[in-house]
Amino acid sequence: MKKSIISSILLMGMLLFGSSCVNDDDFIQEGVLKVTFSNTTNIKNDTKVVVDVMDIADREHVIFTKETVGNRPVEITLNTGNYLVRVMADGHTTLRAFQIQKDKVYEISI
Repeated sequence: MKKSIISSILLMGMLLFGSSCVNDDDFIQEGVLKVTFSNTTNIKNDTKVVVDVMDIADREHVIFTKETVGNRPVEITLNTGNYLVRVMADGHTTLRAFQIQKDKVYEISI
């Protein structure tokens, strides 16, 4: 009888300890896309820049849009996966495919 009670207490303790070691951050599957502009890019300080992100399998639907002015870097947090980014500025459009991995930053320089 005492052995079964002690075994039960030890088992419950192990289960409680094991489940408390799981961190909620372990389940978050996100990374960051960073779009930067090189010095050779002819983007004026007052130029409107639009950064669109689309799933690579569905190029018709934009899932995220961020607007900025000038050549300031743009950072976007995304779930892991394969994406396509479209950067539009001053009448020019640039398309690039990229992959977001967990806890990593993918940088695109235009």
